[in-house]
Amino acid sequence: MKKTVIILLAAAAIVSLSCKDENRFVEPNFVLTKWAGAVQNLNYRDYAACEAYPKSEATFREMYRNYYIIDIMATDIEDADKDKVRTDQAGNRYMHRMLDFEGTIVNRQTRKATGVMRGNTVFVKFLDGRRSGDGWLMSNRTLIPVPR
Repeated sequence: MKKTVIILLAAAAIVSLSCKDENRFVEPNFVLTKWAGAVQNLNYRDYAACEAYPKSEATFREMYRNYYIIDIMATDIEDADKDKVRTDQAGNRYMHRMLDFEGTIVNRQTRKATGVMRGNTVFVKFLDGRRSGDGWLMSNRTLIPVPR
């Protein structure tokens, strides 16, 4: 009986520790998925809601006129350092952390997957200013297509 209780406690501890690590991916994956859906549907409003500094609608449509991304997910994310707060050009303070992700790139005309897209972005969370309640937002994204 004691062994069973010890095994159950150990299993519960392992599960709770592993879930904590996965929780830090929940919000970034939500933002990535919303962003990818906005790119796929060319929905500027959803795109702008995911971006810390969105491009103009015309630029957005031009950037993503040939492709979109599906099956996107975060592969690695740094923890935000609350002691390293930065300030943007408008004077708004924000926290930041790096995020790596990957997904499948799809040709918009043929609707066929052409390869894997890997990338990284800086996730920012504004502490003050008009976007302070918007949660984590994408900034300074780099996309690298890997042909199949």
